[in-house]
Amino acid sequence: MSAHKHINKVKKIVAFANSKGGVSKTSTCLGVASCCAELGYKTLVVDLDHQANLSDDVGRGDEDYTITDLFENPKFDINKIVYPALDNGNAISNLWVVPADITLAVEARAAERFRHRLHIIEDGLKKLKQDFDICFFDCRPAIDLTIENALLLSDMVVIPVNMDKRATKGINDLFEVTKEIKRTDDFMSLIVKTMFDRRNKVMIRAIEEELSNKGWKVANSVVSVSESFKQATKYNRPFTSFANDSRQHNELRALANELLDSLQVEGRRFNLVVEEDGVACGA
Repeated sequence: MSAHKHINKVKKIVAFANSKGGVSKTSTCLGVASCCAELGYKTLVVDLDHQANLSDDVGRGDEDYTITDLFENPKFDINKIVYPALDNGNAISNLWVVPADITLAVEARAAERFRHRLHIIEDGLKKLKQDFDICFFDCRPAIDLTIENALLLSDMVVIPVNMDKRATKGINDLFEVTKEIKRTDDFMSLIVKTMFDRRNKVMIRAIEEELSNKGWKVANSVVSVSESFKQATKYNRPFTSFANDSRQHNELRALANELLDSLQVEGRRFNLVVEEDGVACGA
């Protein structure tokens, strides 16, 4: 059963979360969302990080109304903060965003006073006038009211981990919070290896061994390290537009396929082939 059975306007919801920063969470979340839009799925991305990097990357970093308004006033009309995502000022087909701003963290703390504080986003999404096939939450690297709202609604929690010796730090805590919020330990989760450098074989073996020992489900797809992610951010553009058909774009397409399959979403998939080194390429 869907975690959000009362929200008729959104079919599937995925939260990208990790209490550890610097793991390419925002880039991966936006990359997968862009790939879903590329396939023709009506896709909504909700920026829940007060740094608003995702909002900047889709040309919506300076809007007058943002997700902060919903936490400030849970009766706020969410339709006023659903904007078409932009690339160089042009609307991206099938992709919309609810942006964030720097005051979100403060307002989220203040919203703790509301009786139904865990349902602020849920109640907002119920009022959507537009239908969406899938919604992605880009959560901030901390446990607060915004991420609790997101975890409660999500059909799947995706945890990006980079190839670092501290990569898995905090994941157990995230899972414990998810169990507490959802009141069950029966929820879908997926670890995604990001900033993946195939040359660092020793670190890869160490991280993969640790993930295996934990028994967590790990995605078959990886997202390789690339300077193009930084360059795309520099120019405030979605990576999949900035580095179209690149190796990493195809890896994000493969990850999108994997998520859609796991969520049992009917419809199109990318036609990809996997080379000997595991790299996904367009067929």
